[in-house]
Amino acid sequence: MRVLFFSTMKGSPWGGSEELWHAAAMRAASDAHTVAASLFEWPGPRHQRLHELERAGVRLILRPQKRRRLIEKLAPPAWMREIAAFAPDRVCLSQGGAYEAAGRKSAHPFIRWLLASSVPLVNIVQYNDDDDDLRRSARRIARALNERAHANAFVARRNIEQASRALRQDVPRACVIRNPVNLRDTSPLPWPGDEGPARIAIVARLQSSTKGQDLLLESLCTGAWKNRDWRVSLFGSGPDGELFRAMTHQLGMQDRVTFAGQVPDVREIWRTHHALVLPSRAEGTPLAMVEAMLLARPCLVTDVGGCADWIEHGVSGWLAPRADLAGVMLGLEQMWADRPRWRGMGLTAADRAAKMHDPDPGRTLLDIVLRD
Repeated sequence: MRVLFFSTMKGSPWGGSEELWHAAAMRAASDAHTVAASLFEWPGPRHQRLHELERAGVRLILRPQKRRRLIEKLAPPAWMREIAAFAPDRVCLSQGGAYEAAGRKSAHPFIRWLLASSVPLVNIVQYNDDDDDLRRSARRIARALNERAHANAFVARRNIEQASRALRQDVPRACVIRNPVNLRDTSPLPWPGDEGPARIAIVARLQSSTKGQDLLLESLCTGAWKNRDWRVSLFGSGPDGELFRAMTHQLGMQDRVTFAGQVPDVREIWRTHHALVLPSRAEGTPLAMVEAMLLARPCLVTDVGGCADWIEHGVSGWLAPRADLAGVMLGLEQMWADRPRWRGMGLTAADRAAKMHDPDPGRTLLDIVLRD
């Protein structure tokens, strides 16, 4: 079987959204299928995941960041001719949002080819929010892609509902699929002890528009939090790193907030931290939450995306009712009031996550892709 994975990821060379199709591509290659992957080309050394794909025999079909509009008017771009020559028997389209390919003109040569073909298609959607204001043309294309797909796989049930509202019709053949976690060992970690300050971690891309780290920083400089014993570590990198550092100094919290950068082993984070806070403004299903739960750490998350499917408020963690300052402050107060219960709540979270997470989502996706 000839299988093509097509990613619309353009915000960075690699992201958590790419891990699912990457896992399925590696499974397909190990099963002796002929595999190709098309994604945007970035300057500099290739990401290690691309080297893994190449070593497994996956053919990379890279697309330029900038369109050549004049040339595309005369003939399909070179990458599209390469895809057509590859002649896939199955296609997996991986999108950040449900309308990303439809709204991105650089993907339209591929969409036109796809809609004109009869190749079975699986459409993956990693993220959605309620703020998408779709143009009529983008809505029409997104609907056509959904109708064309024999499975529309979303990482959260709520994302399906959001897409249905934006497209003004139910998404056909929709299902929920899990993402891979960045853990080789998912067994719970020992509790780090309750001596000293409460050690809180945010594990997320440093980007206020989606991950909302600014909401936590603003919350912790108010009221009783000034006199409570806590430390916060921000793990990750992103476009708003300097903004958050400036906020920390402006709010006088530089002695209590640490920017810890990228950590290759997630388990190392949770050996020394008690709880995760994710004040996200929008999500799919955040892997940082799932990983923290598996390792027996309670999580405070905003009620966005698939968070409410995983977190039972006051039992395995806490749900901030809204993704705004007032909602996050309310969630933090409830979290602090439950501090004597954090350890037990973490164990409950581990049990819940162990039952819900998919230990081999790459195989699950590949089975859907190969299904007749």
